[in-house]
Amino acid sequence: MKANLQLDVFKLAAEFRTLTDLFNRAEDFKEAEAEWKRKDGTTITVRCSGRRIDHKDGHDPYFEMFVEDITEKRILERQLRMAGKMEAVGRLSGGIAQDFNNLLGVIIGYSQLLKRALGADSHLVEHVNEIEKAGGRAAALTRQLLAFSRQQILTPTVLNLNDLVADMQKMLPRLIGEDIVVTMGMEPELQSVRADRNQIEQVIMNLAVNSRDAMPAGGELRIDTKNVYLDDA
Repeated sequence: MKANLQLDVFKLAAEFRTLTDLFNRAEDFKEAEAEWKRKDGTTITVRCSGRRIDHKDGHDPYFEMFVEDITEKRILERQLRMAGKMEAVGRLSGGIAQDFNNLLGVIIGYSQLLKRALGADSHLVEHVNEIEKAGGRAAALTRQLLAFSRQQILTPTVLNLNDLVADMQKMLPRLIGEDIVVTMGMEPELQSVRADRNQIEQVIMNLAVNSRDAMPAGGELRIDTKNVYLDDA
């Protein structure tokens, strides 16, 4: 059974007409690309080179054509371009994070000066403490961006997760809203862990935000700390 090139082989009729024009206008051509269809309907990208053979005895000319399947090659090229874009995004985010980090340094520095000027007995000190803590957490997020852009190496330290979670307890309600009650369950004999503090805080904040989205009508978010022992066997 003969196949109709325009209907059965070429995905786009316009590409068939373009290739036909090439045959009719030039004796040969190289590396014209088109989208073809397999028998099962899937699309492949092909690169065509060919020439027109003219008969001297008045018969219609015919065409010789070499076709190469370059589908995988084009997929790899797109992946490389995407990787290049991601690298550019990483560089951009790193530059923005660096500038933002400098601004946060000013905010944190002035909040510390303000605390000393107010004195420990001032009722405003608690609010200034929250400003300083928020600035510190924002600085931690910018360090995450810097780590993503490979401009900063993560720094694991020995942490007590009870202290870390307790430190975040005041901040989480502001993050997820007043209609969600945040409760804590602390293991009294919790073992220390070695991890990057900023990443652990980011994990907790991400979990809190996901929990908020899962409770649009409000509810309770409970954070527990536990010891986990691995069986060597």
